Amino acid sequence: MLRSFRWALAWALCILVLCLMPGRALPSWDWFDLLSLDKLVHAGMFGTLTVLLAGAFQKQGMHGPFLTLAVGISAAYGLGTEFLQGLEALGRRTDINDMIANTVGAILGALFCASRIRKGKAFLPTLLR
Repeated sequence: MLRSFRWALAWALCILVLCLMPGRALPSWDWFDLLSLDKLVHAGMFGTLTVLLAGAFQKQGMHGPFLTLAVGISAAYGLGTEFLQGLEALGRRTDINDMIANTVGAILGALFCASRIRKGKAFLPTLLR
């Protein structure tokens, strides 16, 4: 069973490492770049996680609301990583806008999957199935 989730778990680990890097280890960006790029990065990370989770659920033969479950897990993980960023030792902060971007990304990932399912197409590349 875990084999089906290997890509989702690997991606979740990458997200955790990136989100919990100490603030001093992050590259410095101009504030305008941070506003425009940061939220897209967050949405992309959690949209990808949703797609990978949905693929794993589908591979397990799960029917019904597996896209909703994938969104729920991704969004909860996004909320959790944001709260962890608030730990003083990391020199970072919890950001409500990042939480929103994480959740929007998770929803967009599910919408992408739903669109591909309606068209009868796979939403994961062959390599990741």
